[in-house]
Amino acid sequence: MKAEKTTDDESYKQLSKDDLDKLFQNLDSDVTNNRHGGIRWIEDKFLKELPGQAVKNKLLIGLGLKPKQMKQGENYEFRVRRGNVPPMAWEREWEQLSESERDRGPKIDYTRQGLYDYPEKSEYVFEDYPHLETMNELFTRWPQDELEKPPSPIIEQLIHFDFSDPKDLAMAKTFRDARVPFKVYNIPEILAAGERWTDEYVSSQFDRQDSSARSHGTCQESHDNFFAFYSPATWHTNIMGPPPYRNNDWTYQKWSNHAKYADVTSLSFDQPHFYWQSGVPPSERHEPKDKWTFVSRDLPSFSANTETFFQFQPEEQKGIQCRFGERGVTAATHYDNGQNMVAMITGAKRYILSPPKECSKLGIVTSRGNTLFRHSLLNFGHILQLETFKDIPEQERGWLERSKTSLAVETVLKAGEVLFIPSHWFHYIISLQKSAQCNVRSGVDEIGTRKFGGGQDVYDCK
Repeated sequence: MKAEKTTDDESYKQLSKDDLDKLFQNLDSDVTNNRHGGIRWIEDKFLKELPGQAVKNKLLIGLGLKPKQMKQGENYEFRVRRGNVPPMAWEREWEQLSESERDRGPKIDYTRQGLYDYPEKSEYVFEDYPHLETMNELFTRWPQDELEKPPSPIIEQLIHFDFSDPKDLAMAKTFRDARVPFKVYNIPEILAAGERWTDEYVSSQFDRQDSSARSHGTCQESHDNFFAFYSPATWHTNIMGPPPYRNNDWTYQKWSNHAKYADVTSLSFDQPHFYWQSGVPPSERHEPKDKWTFVSRDLPSFSANTETFFQFQPEEQKGIQCRFGERGVTAATHYDNGQNMVAMITGAKRYILSPPKECSKLGIVTSRGNTLFRHSLLNFGHILQLETFKDIPEQERGWLERSKTSLAVETVLKAGEVLFIPSHWFHYIISLQKSAQCNVRSGVDEIGTRKFGGGQDVYDCK
């Protein structure tokens, strides 16, 4: 075995090829065998220094790490082929289930209206809106990975406006202009898309063989339910090890089968999870409509060239992003510069929103060009483990102690609803069941609000 190379910083200890190959072999074995991996802690080198802490980890500021030239068809470090391998462990279990068992769905269908208690509507944004709580309070009331044990009822803090009621829509515009989060419902095109987007329909769009108006999507895999963004061009595996997730070559239909399997079996948080993602480029809306892919066709208010309630600065539209989630998939907290409208087409997700002023408590990487830029690696579900586990790495423990005091508001975004997330608000997302969600962003609001902060609070975040 080759000796490890080191630099003047322990963060730059390099893995030998043999050691790196072994890590990937173990990862592949865990995924194909559907293994329980237990709680995955974060190595100290991946977390930035706490406020006031001396800089000892140069990894996160990218010292000496230059972007790699990524070739067409990334190697096994970032993309893995699973199409021609023998059936995976979950597939063998799935094949043993009867058709009625496969169609059983999740134990709790979070699209049911009777689960929720809603706040009264308001024509103006009152002082305590939205009401914020600490992360510790949110996760104590409803632990992240206990998806079958929600509070009863689920108390919604965000105001819900009826999109089809002119008076409600006018109130929603007031909240949008005030740069605070809210939701709208009863949106004809979203409801129609929810009816149309069956597995058969969506699969026919992604998995079709002809290239005419074919949609493109990618399946991502992680050896547990936590997905943290990174840029492959600046993720150096010889130093950083395997990335947080990899892409694979599944079809949408295979992903959909696993998502149904996750619902039916209540897949454990520490088993492999899969996430389907797709994007529509901003140029598509300028093409003839017969060239549009199904997302643009089915969500005309998102893809229009003219102003709509959801795309209110059309010249700044950056395309449409769609995320198809399965039970348990948790997306690490991050922020977007653009003002975000998020439509839940099918299923439901739990969103935890934190205002820009909370940036310093969330472990956000603000170094532009860093592989984790705009994102955090912190799994907030670990907040409840602080008293139970004594072997949590020092840096992660320090950040979790800080994060548990950060302020946030939560909401369950369910089929037929659209959530407005202002610029620079952080969002942490937990998929409660098989779901489809698409979002569009309209321009950047740098100002924010005096109470919650804005772009500068994030850019100056330490």
